[in-house]
Amino acid sequence: MRSRNLAIVFAGLCGYAERLGAQTWEESQRMLRLHEALVDPVLRKFKGRRIKQIAGTFLVAFESPTQAVLCAAALQHRAQRMELDVRIGIHLGEVRLARGDVFGEPVNIAARIEALCGPGEVLFGESVWLSMNRAEVHADDAGERRLKGVPEPVRVFRLLSALKPLPDLGPLPSPDRPEVRGELRRHLFDAAQVAIRKAENVLGRSVTGDTMAGQAPRDGVPGAVRVFVGAGLAAMLAVAAFFALARLGALP
Repeated sequence: MRSRNLAIVFAGLCGYAERLGAQTWEESQRMLRLHEALVDPVLRKFKGRRIKQIAGTFLVAFESPTQAVLCAAALQHRAQRMELDVRIGIHLGEVRLARGDVFGEPVNIAARIEALCGPGEVLFGESVWLSMNRAEVHADDAGERRLKGVPEPVRVFRLLSALKPLPDLGPLPSPDRPEVRGELRRHLFDAAQVAIRKAENVLGRSVTGDTMAGQAPRDGVPGAVRVFVGAGLAAMLAVAAFFALARLGALP
């Protein structure tokens, strides 16, 4: 079993359990996809490794404590723009890695710190504060806290703001969008819809023009239509390959 010094983040979406209990299975799956589309672009930008998701809480590991706190600030801001609240707890320490999971006291402490957070709040342990680049965030000392299962009190800090502009992470996901998982899949879906509309317009003009001229539709397919048909087939193959690789876990 390997061990590494990592910043561990627990990010919980407030009210997830309550909303989940009042939803059908299809609605809960749609909400899950929405949350993934909200969170995943932030994790990729700050090089976070999502270990697992438990209901509405994401467990994420970072090489850099600074990146972990900046990711928390970006996720907090992104959630607020969708009128959602997150609770985020962060701790730094040596963890054990096995079978794609992480274990150890830092994981337990990060989970306990996340449980201390109020809606929209980010708290992190003193080990994070001492190890990170403190010129990049504004935080205040929230004092020592007694955490369940932790023998010594842990001093925690409250994130107030990032001191540098946060990166642009693209448009927010739409609650009304069909269930297309992840940002790349969303772009593929949008591109496919545009291609379909263009093909329909070209086909419609071709058939309408022949009919108005008193001719039957031509046996030969117009060049523009051939281009769209070929592009459509290529796009279908690319999308099929992408989903096959994603299902096999071959994509990041």
